[in-house]
Amino acid sequence: MRINAFLAKLGLGSRRKVEELVLSGRVKINGNTITDLSFQVSEEDSILFDGKPVTKEEGSETRPKIIAFNKPPGFLTSHEDKHHENTIFTLLPESFQKYNYAGRLDLDSRGLILLSIDGNFIQKVTHPKNKIDKEYIISLKQPVSWKKIAEEFMLGVREGGETLRALSVKPANVVPEKTQPGFTSYLSIILKEGKKRQIRRMCKTKDLVVLDLYRIRIGKLDLRNFHLEEGKYKEVTEGQVLGNPTA
Repeated sequence: MRINAFLAKLGLGSRRKVEELVLSGRVKINGNTITDLSFQVSEEDSILFDGKPVTKEEGSETRPKIIAFNKPPGFLTSHEDKHHENTIFTLLPESFQKYNYAGRLDLDSRGLILLSIDGNFIQKVTHPKNKIDKEYIISLKQPVSWKKIAEEFMLGVREGGETLRALSVKPANVVPEKTQPGFTSYLSIILKEGKKRQIRRMCKTKDLVVLDLYRIRIGKLDLRNFHLEEGKYKEVTEGQVLGNPTA
């Protein structure tokens, strides 16, 4: 097995993260520093990371491969941060502390996050070429003429030197609204490739004030059809997320 896939399988990180570790010379196989990403590894090889043996963690076979977590606002999507002690991992059991997450939600946002010890799964969900869409429901301070916003967001807006584009924008219809026809305070926005704080940045270009941002769906896994309380987690399968029952 290629070195990046093998190390990701052992829980050292996603394939992309593991590639960075290998290229930086932090991995040794059978006493030799390896920086070739095509290097083939087997179970019998001796593997060191930063001078310490890398082995499959005890009990890893009994832990869920993938979990869905409903993130509350006020928690960082990070393993640790010197400026903020509340991370999503402070809400999860010790056995999940080394899981990797498939896509962040910013501090003030909430909703669905997927975590896994399988680097291959993380790669499938996060790599742009796989085009796994994600749906968000946003609450705005004031009603907007949604068709005009939808047209502009789907065409693409410029912010911070990037073109930010949505796949779909429409009324979320989450609560009955007493607004004039064609106006709404709740939008459903679907992204194919989520860039950092993309929706908030898109809204900023149109002077829209976002009161709440809630990721409701990743791929096929939809919190509207999958009861999960805020701050809680559940085991899920790759098939539930990607729609492949044989996965």
